[in-house]
Amino acid sequence: MPHVFRASILIRSLACVAGLVCAPVEDVTAAAPPDIVYVLADDLGWHDVGFHGSGLRTPALDRLAREGAVMNAFYSQAFSSQTRAALLTGRYPMRYGLQTLSITAGSDYGLPVAERTLADVLHDAGYRTAFLGNWLLGHARPEFRPTHRGFDVFYGSLAGNPDGIVAGKGRRDWWRNDRPARDAGNVTELVAREAEALIGRHDGTRPLFLMVAFNTPSQYLRVPRPLFDSYADIADDTRRSYAAAVTQLDEAVGRIVASLDRQGMLADTLFVFQSDNGGAIPMRFATGDGDVPRPAADNGAFREGKGSLYEGGLRTVALARWPGHIPPGTVVTAPLHVTDLFTTIAATAGATLATDPPLDGVDVGAVLAGHGRTPRKELLLDVEDFQGAIRVGQWKLIVRAALPTRVELFDIDNDPGEAVNEASNYPDRVRELLGRLNDYAYDMAPAHYLDARIEAGERVFWRPNVPQR
Repeated sequence: MPHVFRASILIRSLACVAGLVCAPVEDVTAAAPPDIVYVLADDLGWHDVGFHGSGLRTPALDRLAREGAVMNAFYSQAFSSQTRAALLTGRYPMRYGLQTLSITAGSDYGLPVAERTLADVLHDAGYRTAFLGNWLLGHARPEFRPTHRGFDVFYGSLAGNPDGIVAGKGRRDWWRNDRPARDAGNVTELVAREAEALIGRHDGTRPLFLMVAFNTPSQYLRVPRPLFDSYADIADDTRRSYAAAVTQLDEAVGRIVASLDRQGMLADTLFVFQSDNGGAIPMRFATGDGDVPRPAADNGAFREGKGSLYEGGLRTVALARWPGHIPPGTVVTAPLHVTDLFTTIAATAGATLATDPPLDGVDVGAVLAGHGRTPRKELLLDVEDFQGAIRVGQWKLIVRAALPTRVELFDIDNDPGEAVNEASNYPDRVRELLGRLNDYAYDMAPAHYLDARIEAGERVFWRPNVPQR
């Protein structure tokens, strides 16, 4: 039968492959496609979860990490809309013009309607589909919105709620399906409550695909006072509010898990959690997502944060739990990309995937199960008009074309903090990776963000004509 983990029971020695911590290997054959719950955090710092050594309280996430696989080299995109697009299409954002910054409240473009989403694929495979929280993939026209992109149910903000609170009156971006919703309250609480209700009324006649995109901990200024008070040991009020928001996010995840358990669904649910990008920290340039509170995340040893092509911007917190299929305590150090989850989840569901246009994501089910290597040879981390980054094996190349130009080569396996630029020591490696990056650049679609600014009469520093091969 079609299934993501296409393997029989293997002896333990075969599970001890490079890049993985050995874990018990179980039967990986499923009788039916599982329910799938996919949770996105907003700007969560790498070092801000307990299972990465943080002092912040994240017991629900820590439990999921213990009971499943922690992906310690999981790459997302640098900005929120880019990551959502990559996840829901299985294709790099540069293929359809979403490679530059995020879709904002004033944007009139969205994820192109020609792109088939994961919700479309799973809906066709028999799933009920729902999206709760921050959409961020287009709102100016109905065809960009979730209920027109494969989701049966939508509840939340289309453009990204700019605050932690939904007011009860006045103009606001808060929706139930295609109609404005009148609900009011804390955004994280509203979304968690809706997830509980949706799970509670799921009848099980069809499998469920539920995607929940919180705006925490990015929006932390309206965090509940008791949570703020519980971090009295943190002197800085900004960091204290952020810490409280992380714990509020964790409590919301715990409520979703408890709802699945009450409904008898937890044992048969593939549960995935990730941050949409690295944690936001003070940097020279704005993050590109509009007005946000002062950055307060902690990305640990990784350099910079949200919006950056360094590891702190792209390497994100990620885990997956599926009892009986993903062994508890699995730690994956092989590089994975957010597009891989599209392909892996589709395979798990037994869905049929079109071959045109081709996917960039690969099936990493065997990696998560603890008995396989990733089929990935390289990861395109970013390519746009003025910069790009690619990882091939242990090497990562970052190129900036805007003046002053810069080429950086890092040995990520031995220098994850990207402290030493090895470009001058390995010129052949630079040429090799730059050639691969240029190959992608030739296929790059024009960035909708820059086109929109040009159409609005704004100056952009350039829009080059891409030469033919």
